[in-house]
Amino acid sequence: MRASGADTLLDSAETLKAFLSIAYQASLLMEEGRLVECRIAFLGQKELEPTALTCIGFHAVRFAKRRIFAEQEVRRLAPATGFYRSMIAVEWCAKSGFQISGMIHTGAWSRDLTVAVDSLNHPIPDWLIIHVRGPGNLVIHRGSERIVTLLNGRVEGHGFDLFASSWFLERYRAVGDGFTEEVTPDLPGSVVIRDDLAEQIGIAFMRRVIREIRNSRHGGTIVFAPRFLMADLLKAGGPFRAKYRIEESCTASPFALILDEVTRRLAHFALVKGEPSAGWQEYLAWYEEFPYTFSQRFVELALWLSDLTAVDGCLLVDHKFTLFGFGVEIQVPSFEDEMVYRALDIEAHNCILESMESAGTRHRAAYRLCREFAPCLAIVVSQDGAVKFVAHHQDKVTYWNHLDF
Repeated sequence: MRASGADTLLDSAETLKAFLSIAYQASLLMEEGRLVECRIAFLGQKELEPTALTCIGFHAVRFAKRRIFAEQEVRRLAPATGFYRSMIAVEWCAKSGFQISGMIHTGAWSRDLTVAVDSLNHPIPDWLIIHVRGPGNLVIHRGSERIVTLLNGRVEGHGFDLFASSWFLERYRAVGDGFTEEVTPDLPGSVVIRDDLAEQIGIAFMRRVIREIRNSRHGGTIVFAPRFLMADLLKAGGPFRAKYRIEESCTASPFALILDEVTRRLAHFALVKGEPSAGWQEYLAWYEEFPYTFSQRFVELALWLSDLTAVDGCLLVDHKFTLFGFGVEIQVPSFEDEMVYRALDIEAHNCILESMESAGTRHRAAYRLCREFAPCLAIVVSQDGAVKFVAHHQDKVTYWNHLDF
């Protein structure tokens, strides 16, 4: 393995295994009752020079005395890094072995809605980066590219970024049935706002909600259902019994309100810049011109929705994240020998049949719901951080392991 240039970082596969083993052992520890969660970057000595990092917005902190890279040292240092703000910098040489040379402040990558495209707005060097996400959970990257995921101590070979699948996008692309809607009225001038803006911001927001539920460690289930189905789903004798049901007269979408303001601001920028239309790519290009309050409002909304999933039961929303209830019990009849399909690829062209008996209560409820009400989509987040998408797809109930974290 080599750094950017001719510097040799590792001399053998055994040395690499030793590095990964330390990260794995650190993931099993706790620091003052907290799980160890951090990012560890393995890089060459020259790559920690301030001049090499300033151009990409990173800030290096080099320790006056290097620390031995060991699981206990990672445990002690992890709380100081902040998962989305800093990385532990590790170097290696044949004489002294692995050493922690300092920390790299990267900024809060996840606090805004460009989290899904970090490599576009935040160039990530071609380092080996390990995301330590809890006991036995490691996500190994080379730069922004995920190489492999170790989930609960097992290499996960059938996990996907479901937001990149065509079936997921098609399900939410129709006007009035997903993240996109009619062009916002009263836009300045004759600027056209393309549908991909609402779609991609909605996807990025959903990623954030999932991430907040994972980080909370309480687990939870989100059920997305079309608005036209809500009355049937929530009626007496229907599949949902909402302990905390929201009055329809008070049911509005804070997400849609913020999105509307973003759309208007983007249209204004396009008018000033002489562009006839704007969408997701322009949003990314002009992102620094938006007030930070927009991102903060999205984040606060994601945190609020995550908090609601801590109540026993599922969170029920439509595709604009309008809240219809939380603490919702799913009541769908079961039967003997229930089966579910596990997707072996992102589009579920290949699947294997599994018994529902091996799944937990949350998962079985989600499977049964999607079996009886095909338009619904369920996202189940386990306490250990595993994320499953469940849908009625190609005439069968299917689940995917979601590994974009």
